[in-house]
Parts: sequence; structure tokens; C-alpha cells
Amino acid sequence: MSAETHLAKFSVTVQQASSFIFSHTDQPEIIFNKAAEFAVTTEMLSEITGFSTELIGDYFSTRGFDTSELDQTSILINADLGDFNSLVSFNEREGLLSNESLRGVVQEALQQSSIDTTAYDAVFGPQFAFQDDDDIYDAEELGVTGLGDVPATNESIESLFYGSLINQFSALDQFEVSQIIPFPVSERGNSEDFQVFVSEALSDVPLAVVWTENELAGLVAREAAILITELVDDSSIVGVLDHSFLGFAVA
Repeated sequence: MSAETHLAKFSVTVQQASSFIFSHTDQPEIIFNKAAEFAVTTEMLSEITGFSTELIGDYFSTRGFDTSELDQTSILINADLGDFNSLVSFNEREGLLSNESLRGVVQEALQQSSIDTTAYDAVFGPQFAFQDDDDIYDAEELGVTGLGDVPATNESIESLFYGSLINQFSALDQFEVSQIIPFPVSERGNSEDFQVFVSEALSDVPLAVVWTENELAGLVAREAAILITELVDDSSIVGVLDHSFLGFAVA
């Protein structure tokens, strides 16, 4: 999304934003915090100021700010999905794999970690207050180009969360899962080998889903509980799928 289109959500022009930035160049913390508040990314700052993203990164880093934090704004995932776009979809399953059924299993598991239904629900809310002002989430707000606009509700994000986890496990076979599941959760993001493995595994889709409904529901519920626990405990994780297998595959 262009800076002009994004700023228009707040009735702000590019010229107004530019004037604000150049009037505060000696106060980088004000510029950074304002950009973070309104989900203005490094690329948008580049459009507004005319400076390259590299120069902007250097400007902030020499003053103790990390511009990568500005680029984590999307509700679902904060990386280019490329050929994996099709793995993100709504959950339209019934029975054990329905949103209602999975929610019940996951919430019961989370209660053992003292994560209540309020915290569970908050995970599927907007990352920024303005994102649901118009009652829809657009592609920029979701981080996925192939979805189009979706209703700005917690139920929408929850359905996309479970649907995407179902798609991810459906793309894996028994051997791949046997290698992925035992891998320490805390080390997933630090291991290039893990990221390469899940990327290759998700690319090599079996001709047919190898899991029974019961097996698939168990795998999805287990992984959902892990991801939601991380999202509740670590506010630096923004997208609900950022730490999923898919998130690491495209990181």
C-alpha cells in the first residue's frame, strides 16, 4: 500500500506528514513513535521523505531505534508469502475441525497455562485501533494479498488462523511432522535448518492428505495452543501466523 493511501485513512496528506517529519528531525523518538502508532512502515517513510529505506534505517539505528519494528504491522503475517499464498484461507470445515470445536479444545488446553478466554479473544483482534474502523481488513492490514477485504471481526481472524494451520498440516506427511514436532519451540526462529526444512516440506505437497480428521484436529489444536501462548506472552510477535511453520518458511 502506498503512503498516500495509508495516510488517507487518517485524513492526512503526504505533504502534511512530510512537514511533520522534517520539523522533528532533531527528535527521532517522536518520529519513530508516531510512525509506530499509525503503522507507517519504513517503505512509507521513504515515500514521504524521498530518502531510501537504508538511509532511514541508519538515521534511526544510530539513535537506538530498530526500523524493523515499524514493518511488523499486519494482523496475519509479516512476510511475503510468495507461492505460499494459497495456504492462508478461512476454515470452512465441520465436525472436529470446525472453528467451534478447535476453539473449545484449545481454550481448555490454554486454561492449564492460566490463559483465559479474554486473552484468547484478544489474540484475534486488530493490532492497531484504526484497523477495524471501516469494518473491513484490507490486504495491507492482513499481510496477505490473495484474500481481498474481509470482515474486521475476531471471528474472521480466528477462522483464517485455524484454516491456515489446517492447510499447513495437510501439506505435510508423517515423516515431515515427525521431524518438526520434536523441535524445541524456543529454537524455531533461531534455526536456519528448521526454516529451510519447513519451507521445503510445505512446498512438497502430498497427492492426498495423509491424516485422519481426528489426527489433523489434534495436530492443529496442539500447534494453535503453542502459537497463542507465544502471542499472549510476547508482545513483539505481531501476526498470528508469524511464528507458524508458514511464518518461519517465508521469514
